[in-house]
Amino acid sequence: MTRREFMDELGALLGGLPDKERLDILADYTEHFLMGVKQGKSEHEIAESLGNPKLLAKELLAGYRIDQAQSNASVGNMTRAVIATISLGFFNVVFVLGPFMALIGILMACYAISVSLLVAPFGIYLQYGVPAPSHERLLLLFGSLTSLGLGGMLGVGLLRLTKWLYRQFLRYLQFNVQLIRGK
Repeated sequence: MTRREFMDELGALLGGLPDKERLDILADYTEHFLMGVKQGKSEHEIAESLGNPKLLAKELLAGYRIDQAQSNASVGNMTRAVIATISLGFFNVVFVLGPFMALIGILMACYAISVSLLVAPFGIYLQYGVPAPSHERLLLLFGSLTSLGLGGMLGVGLLRLTKWLYRQFLRYLQFNVQLIRGK
C-alpha cells in the first residue's frame, strides 16, 4: 500500500471527526511516512508498520469519542463512546456492552424506585382520601413524609452515583482501548 492509498483510506474512514481533528491526525501519519522515507524505508514497509487503516481509524474514533464524553458529560456522548469502543471487536461486545447495559438497567430500576417513593403518598391520599380519626391521619402523614424523605434521599444519592459511574465507565473504556492497542 502506498502513502497516498493509506492516507486516502484513513482520511475517508475518519470522516466522522471534525475537520481540524482529522487533518491533525492525517498530518501525523504523513510525518510518519516522511520520517520513514528519510530512514530508507519504502512506503509499503511504512504502511505495514503503521497497521491496517481500518483498525487505526476505529481506535482513533474510539479515543476521540471517549475524550469528547470526558469533556462534555452527556448520555449521547457516553453512548457514542461505547459504540465506538464496541466497534473495535467482538471482545468488546461482551466486555463493554454487557456491563454498560447492566449499569443502565440497574440505574433505571433505582430511579424508578425513587420516583415511586416520591409519588406514593399522593396516590394514597387520592385513593383513600384524608381519614377522619386523628391516629390514622398521623400514621398516614408520617408514612407519607417517610416515603417522600426516602425517595428524595435515594434520588440525590442516585444522581451522585450516576456521575461517579459515568467517570468510572469512561476510565474503563480508555483501559479497554489501550488493551486492544496493546499498550
